[in-house]
Amino acid sequence: MQTITEFMSDLHNACDEAFVIAEQAALSSNWNTAETAFNNFRSDINKHIRMEKMELFPAIASSGGPTGPIQMMCMEHDQMFLLIEQMANALVQHDAQEYGGLSETLLILMQQHNLKEEQILYPIADQLLATQREVLFDRMRAA
Repeated sequence: MQTITEFMSDLHNACDEAFVIAEQAALSSNWNTAETAFNNFRSDINKHIRMEKMELFPAIASSGGPTGPIQMMCMEHDQMFLLIEQMANALVQHDAQEYGGLSETLLILMQQHNLKEEQILYPIADQLLATQREVLFDRMRAA
């Protein structure tokens, strides 16, 4: 049976793959591929964050889990959204240099963010929510 950590980490990996494809295409000025991959990345990360915000984080908090890390993750999500919108603008302008700089900043933020979730928050969720994991997965998939 898949843990919450495994489930959510798999989603991080899918986002990372689309991110890399978009970055490589943008830096090669392959704008059609970059746009498609970027839109896939943005859609994937939006869905992932929506799952956390609407289902996982409230479930952790209502089960007595720590709210401090949840608040920090939400602040970092806001930072990511800002960078993603700036990247979208660079993509529309076909500005590979701007896209690349923003991409590097977002990559560092996502790596640190994902590490905190995968090593701290998701294991807490696995402990607190073990008995409701499958129902939680269903709700998150529907989010």
